[in-house]
Amino acid sequence: MTKQTYILTFLIFILSTGGYTAMPLFPMLTDIHSINLTQVSTLTATYIFTQKVTPILFGPLGDFYGYKRIAILGEMIRGIGFIGVGCVSNYYSLLICSAFAGLGGGFAVPSLQSLIMKSSKYEDRAKVSSLRASATNAGLLFGPILSGIVIWAGNLDFVFIFAGILYLLGSLLIVVCIDSYKNISEIKRISLQHLTEILHNKGFIHLMIFMLMFYILFAQLFVTLPDYAKQFTNQIQILFLINGITGLALQYPAGLCVTKYNKPGFFIILGITMIFLSFLTLSLLHNYMVLFISIIFFTIGEILILPIMETSIANYSDRSGNMGLYFGISKLSDGVGRPLGSILGGWMLYSVNPAFAWFIFSLFTIIILLYYLVFLKRV
Repeated sequence: MTKQTYILTFLIFILSTGGYTAMPLFPMLTDIHSINLTQVSTLTATYIFTQKVTPILFGPLGDFYGYKRIAILGEMIRGIGFIGVGCVSNYYSLLICSAFAGLGGGFAVPSLQSLIMKSSKYEDRAKVSSLRASATNAGLLFGPILSGIVIWAGNLDFVFIFAGILYLLGSLLIVVCIDSYKNISEIKRISLQHLTEILHNKGFIHLMIFMLMFYILFAQLFVTLPDYAKQFTNQIQILFLINGITGLALQYPAGLCVTKYNKPGFFIILGITMIFLSFLTLSLLHNYMVLFISIIFFTIGEILILPIMETSIANYSDRSGNMGLYFGISKLSDGVGRPLGSILGGWMLYSVNPAFAWFIFSLFTIIILLYYLVFLKRV
């Protein structure tokens, strides 16, 4: 891996810290502004929706105008959006600033992913993806610590301002430290030909469907599992701590293994199996320690699958040179799968016995495995 890879990893850590400093505190805006929980939920949903859906439109801009340039622009927009959330109090102003922050993410994320993939050799992509995920996990752990310190100091608004400052700092560091990469694409706009090319790329479409199903399961880590944990403890943040520490400790070694043995199919099957065991264990046993073990199983499965998915997106884009377009469109799987998983999981947890809900998810995991074996194993 190159020096640029490590610099980008550090930048992603800073940016991830900014995001995870602010995101958990959106619900607390009810304590300082005249808004209710429904309005706060709308602010959170607006931020997530704009960040997950707009890459379809903005991802290709990196291909046409340069990944570095678009990443800088996106992080500046995101920083200004978060600073706005910390400075305004009117609900509609908060809504606009939340959308602005999400919009910045829509600009920046595909270009940052493209930059870090292009900073390495083809054979090192799984390793690089794992390094990026480790930086994100480090931000997931460090961000809430910073927000806790700021809250202890008694200024909740400043948490969002601080997050915005970190994004602006990140954009400045991209300007100073990151090299520009020459893009293969010489066309300066999206055409029907680009979209037709992707639709005819059967391997990529099958990957998108696989990712959609994966993110339906992934959503349970942040919705149904914490809600289920409430019957055992009020300290549900412990679940996120276990997930973050396990991911931080094992993500990079997992990437090294994927790169060294060059058997992505084996690691995908292993990852799906670990997630299956996670849900199956929950369906059979019901206690606090089993919940912890299931979270660890789920996290191991997640860290094996995520870098291979990201590497596959980059590999599918190589022929066209439009890596930003492919990464942007791939966000649709997350943008649809995670909300769908949240709704489905929440409905099942309250409509049927939790053990049966976990059993259904374990069966769905088998469906994902079969889909992979039929449509993606030889791609």
